[in-house]
Amino acid sequence: MKRHWSAIAALLIGTGCAAFGAAAQSLVAGPTVAQAAAGIPPLAAGLARVWFLRQYEPSESLRTPMMFVNGAPLASSVPGTALYRDFPPGAYTFSVETCTEDVNQDATLNLVPGMQTVLEVQSLSSFRSPECPRNTTFYMRPIPPERAQFYYPQLTYLGAR
Repeated sequence: MKRHWSAIAALLIGTGCAAFGAAAQSLVAGPTVAQAAAGIPPLAAGLARVWFLRQYEPSESLRTPMMFVNGAPLASSVPGTALYRDFPPGAYTFSVETCTEDVNQDATLNLVPGMQTVLEVQSLSSFRSPECPRNTTFYMRPIPPERAQFYYPQLTYLGAR
């Protein structure tokens, strides 16, 4: 009888861990960027596309700070998700809400027609200021599009914002 219960416990623990692992890729349900790729509209002529992504890192902050474009709110940065926005050509500063200030937290880009770029929201919970009650510092950093391709199968697609 003891073996029977041990087998049931192992099955339940294994099933629970597998279910948690699948759900832990994002805090939002939906298709991944890779699954939605065929339905993502092409970039319109004269515009540039900026992708915003954030990996799901449970050892880092799960807060959802606001992202900004030239100081105007864009969308919340949700762990495990990706979204995009198309912009007319020009200079833009992309930033993310953070309590602690550090160098190179913002990304300034000169967008040109046809350009596609990727910005990643990164958190660093080990860097903080004594005045800051939250222990997370956020950064908006450009990453190579080739690297982003590795993340898209794990990130929930939020569409255009």
